[in-house]
Amino acid sequence: MCKIFMLFLCVLVLSGCWDRSEVNDVAFVIATGFDKVEENKFQVSVQVPLPGAMGDGASGGGGGTSGGPYYVDSGIGRNVRESNDDLQKRMSRELYFGHRRVLVFGEKMARGGFQKSLEVVLEQPQSRLSSYVLLTDGEALKILNGTPHLEQLPAEAIREMAKSMNAITVKDVLNDLERHGKDPVIPKVDVVETQNGDSKDKKDEFKLNGFGILKHDHLKFFTNKQETSGAMWLLEKFPGSNYTFSLGEKDEINVYINNQRTQINSKVIDGMPTFTINIKVNAHTVQNEPKLDLEKQEEYKLATGKMEEQIKAEVTEILEHSTSEGIDMAGLGWHLFRHEIFLWEEKWKDNWEKLLPDLKIDVKVNAEIERTINSGINIKE
Repeated sequence: MCKIFMLFLCVLVLSGCWDRSEVNDVAFVIATGFDKVEENKFQVSVQVPLPGAMGDGASGGGGGTSGGPYYVDSGIGRNVRESNDDLQKRMSRELYFGHRRVLVFGEKMARGGFQKSLEVVLEQPQSRLSSYVLLTDGEALKILNGTPHLEQLPAEAIREMAKSMNAITVKDVLNDLERHGKDPVIPKVDVVETQNGDSKDKKDEFKLNGFGILKHDHLKFFTNKQETSGAMWLLEKFPGSNYTFSLGEKDEINVYINNQRTQINSKVIDGMPTFTINIKVNAHTVQNEPKLDLEKQEEYKLATGKMEEQIKAEVTEILEHSTSEGIDMAGLGWHLFRHEIFLWEEKWKDNWEKLLPDLKIDVKVNAEIERTINSGINIKE
């Protein structure tokens, strides 16, 4: 009798997959774009791969064009959820976001604030905190319709580029938004038109081109070239990349950054915090145009001195620009929150944005070139 009862229980719990979804009934979203088209109107765009068009070697194409390996469509609504619903009504398959790796926010959307939209995205159980977040100075829809040469799917091209520079994830953005005294810094992706050799076929390639500097969840400005380098030094994003600095008008040295550390120290003087940002860089030369012999102490100091001078100028420029607008992209307030919590809560927390422009911030750089590929020694016949 006991065995029969146990067998009956097994039948109840091993009844099979009653809520399964067939693969042919699912549309796998790999990238999403968010745009603000007008007041209280939002556009959500999705990029979905078309497996049937990916195995024949067809070139990439967006917007569901014939032979393209992916399909892009968008929906419009009063919020992100309604936009998704509008999009789903035109889909023969159910949208699935478990494979999404890229979120792109258009400039209008970012300037209006996007924290609520990001939180709504994460309310979907399939969403991942490890997805990369990027901004663009145009419409996010244009990014999703890009046609990169080396990848069949634009989302995969963007993901690989973002991964190579340790870009910002959804988790990073949400952490910065919740931290006291730390504003988010998000990479910017642009579309650049390129031509393949003598071919008349032009494609829209992607380029990670600077950062968007935010105040809370509102975009305030995009960085220029020098500010971009300064932000990368502050955020420790340079290791694994090349860096070029000048010794003269036409003499440049290119180095590979092996590792880098940025450390913030603070002191309280007359009731106000002062900061010292120490940046330590270790690199080796890749190209030595002025043909310096870096094994000689005098020429080694000349090279490292110029490198330190340029890094300091870049970091100072982005700090002055951001703090002048009450933006704490370096996390100075977050440093005080962790090390001077009582003074932070009593004196600085409520007025931090007003205090930022008048803060004394000293930037110190220590650069080392450990080994050289080209020592600059001339070989005589």
